Amino acid sequence: MRGLLTELGKESDALHRVMATVLENGAASKTLIYGYEIKYCSGNEAFFRENLDEIVDVRTTGVYEIGGREVYCEVLEELPELVVCGAGHVGAACIQAASNLDMHITCIEDREDFAAVAEKMGAHEVLIGDYAEKLDSIRGGDNYYFLAMSRAHAFDEICLEKILAKKFAYVGMLGSSGKIRKIRSDLENKGIPGEVFDQVHTPVGLDISANTPQEIAIAVMAEIISVKNTGKVISTAFDHEQLDAIAADPGEPMLLTVIRKHMASPRDPGTKMVVTSNGEKMGTVGGGAAEHQALKIAREHMKDPSFITEIIRVGDADKSGDGMVCGGVIDVLFERILRDEKAN
Repeated sequence: MRGLLTELGKESDALHRVMATVLENGAASKTLIYGYEIKYCSGNEAFFRENLDEIVDVRTTGVYEIGGREVYCEVLEELPELVVCGAGHVGAACIQAASNLDMHITCIEDREDFAAVAEKMGAHEVLIGDYAEKLDSIRGGDNYYFLAMSRAHAFDEICLEKILAKKFAYVGMLGSSGKIRKIRSDLENKGIPGEVFDQVHTPVGLDISANTPQEIAIAVMAEIISVKNTGKVISTAFDHEQLDAIAADPGEPMLLTVIRKHMASPRDPGTKMVVTSNGEKMGTVGGGAAEHQALKIAREHMKDPSFITEIIRVGDADKSGDGMVCGGVIDVLFERILRDEKAN
């Protein structure tokens, strides 16, 4: 299991990644596949190799019947990367709004005092210096969301020229119609086709008649969320904080993953919570009574050295009186993260 987490912590250029778990025999058989390459495997490796094509074909996180067995397949992506070029009033407000979301936030600023504001607003990483140079250090990818919000039109143009040469999920730029026309013309003269520029969301954000920087930030982040989630049922696997907590834990923490949801559960399959060896939780499986039960079960199992994995339904709607329960009803895969990889 720790070998799997090590692989997940590495950067990858793989366009499609699937983590598959056979839901029998304590869910001890697990694999991590990048493209068609098995990066990690525990338990029944022969089963995964025999059914590799069918597992790779999965595009939506959920439970499937594969090879005559129930297999939980989690389609993975890395934590979304938000890159904000500029920490002026709107840029700083966007950083603050995004800090409440599951995104890794990088801000690029060429002014040290504004860079300090970005850090205060919640940016995980602040790159101080020339916009073009700092953007060269960012690889881009299908999970990157860029915002051009620098202090001048010329700098936004420089940012877009660099960004549009990368892979991205979203690009947004603040600007009037005049600014947009000029930058489009300038970039076309530099060899960037108009259809490429047309991928830029500008004016940026959903039209909610926003006026203040904070309102504009809400409109911008709403648009990014819409782009991020439309047509996708995927998992962000683990966020950086969860991976760091597991790596730093001297004991054997517990990993809880939602594999099925029933009724009005707020969290989708793939949602994770880590319970550290000292009993603290990181993340959520939906809150309410369901999460309270899951947390209690995890802490009890941690006292049992023989426990490895188990699937448990939490959130008993039948006992709520009205057929509903806070946090919904979910099937949760409980897994002890063993320090001894051989034991897994």
